[in-house]
Amino acid sequence: MKKRLIILTISFLLSRQLFANTTIDGAITKAAVDITEKCDAKSILAIDDFESPSQAMTLYIREQLADSIFAEDGLLQIVTREHMDKVEKELKFQNSGVVSEKTILSVAERLGARFLVFGKLEEFNSSYILRVRMLDVKTGAYLFRKTYEFQYSQKTEQLLGRAPNYKKVSLGFLLEANKNSLDFIAPSVGFAFDYSPWRKVSIGAKAAASYDMFEKNNELVTLEALGTLRFYIVSLTGEPVTGIYAELQAGTSLFF
Repeated sequence: MKKRLIILTISFLLSRQLFANTTIDGAITKAAVDITEKCDAKSILAIDDFESPSQAMTLYIREQLADSIFAEDGLLQIVTREHMDKVEKELKFQNSGVVSEKTILSVAERLGARFLVFGKLEEFNSSYILRVRMLDVKTGAYLFRKTYEFQYSQKTEQLLGRAPNYKKVSLGFLLEANKNSLDFIAPSVGFAFDYSPWRKVSIGAKAAASYDMFEKNNELVTLEALGTLRFYIVSLTGEPVTGIYAELQAGTSLFF
């Protein structure tokens, strides 16, 4: 029993780690670890904006990366786009176009940065690729060029401005067999309805009628109704109304 529990615990931890590496936060965390391994203690690291389809995503990657790097090595001094904007204005640099590496290095050098990080987010089929570039400011040489792939999630779509106002509605028909019979089983038909007005809450209803087709002298008809209220506690993929949930059920059953 104890051995089985240990195996289940290890499997769970490994699956969590594997899952974390497929999310945007997992990819950024992994990039932060790789970046800090290349930095010297008490160095100044400049983080430029990452090119992406939306300003919200660009800001999120930059700030999340800065936070993750600081969590890995609190001795590093980090400067970001806010600091670089002031220097760029002095250089009369316009931030609306594509930024050349030469210009980025010039800005970073004026800020006293030893290393410079920048990159780009690209969409690939149903996943995304975060391209990370790290330069040595003094030499202009790449310390590394890496890509980190992560999967689609509701979070990424929200950051890209593509997540719709989500309201899920479903309607289905039921065919089942139950023991609402004196001697055998009874076939049943019905329908199920589910409505999710919010990301974490789902309201459902089910109604079914069964008929004791094997009883000749005392026919039995059963009507059943069930209402459900479901609250989603954890969404493993970031999608609304998915994942681990707690559910409250209440219903009635009538025999004729």
